[in-house]
Amino acid sequence: MTRTHYLPLLFTALMARLAGCGDKSAGKAASATADARGLSKSMTVDVSGAMNLHYEAHGDAVGVGFLPGKQPGANWLTLSADQEADGDRNEVSIGPVVGFSFEDPDQEKHAIMFQGGRVEVAHDENSASYDTGSYYQYYDADKSGANSNVKLDFSKIEKLESGNKLLDRYRLIGTFQFNAALSPEQPSDDCTREAAAYAAEHGERHPGFDAGLCNAKSVVAKGSFDITQDFPATQKAG
Repeated sequence: MTRTHYLPLLFTALMARLAGCGDKSAGKAASATADARGLSKSMTVDVSGAMNLHYEAHGDAVGVGFLPGKQPGANWLTLSADQEADGDRNEVSIGPVVGFSFEDPDQEKHAIMFQGGRVEVAHDENSASYDTGSYYQYYDADKSGANSNVKLDFSKIEKLESGNKLLDRYRLIGTFQFNAALSPEQPSDDCTREAAAYAAEHGERHPGFDAGLCNAKSVVAKGSFDITQDFPATQKAG
């Protein structure tokens, strides 16, 4: 049961590096219009299921992370949308997604399962985190995790003029959707015993745990984005 909770820690340094190319500064109010550099970022978010959220994020409330891959089309991409008001904070994040390509946005992309998608909410001292890794453990009947990865679709990727030869400017327009779940920090004895007993008698099961017995909860997160962003220039972006 610890896999879901500890694996994300392995990506902490990577996520920091991914976020480094973006212009995210959490907590700042931002205009929906382009900034002085001509950059404009917006995301819409809809979350339904065990909880419901709807909000739009603009400017610095939208985070973009990018890590060039060693092979063409093997770039890593992250996106996030923050909302803060009256002590409440919500964030929907996507990625790392491997296989993002500027030249071929329709190529197959893979979300790293335990960082594929996350919905985080916080109110005063209370917080909750729904993620794709927990969805795989408690809800996904597909052994490959097909229902636990982010669906990231681009309707437009346009290369724009850049005033800096070290940067390539792109406009990215698209949609996203993923399933996520909230799992208990300390599963009950009944939860773990049932999973162990089933495995001992029948073998591997997908999902491995009974969501109802284990008090897990699920949501569906989806939305759209329209992002103009500068990325590190490469000889062949892809």
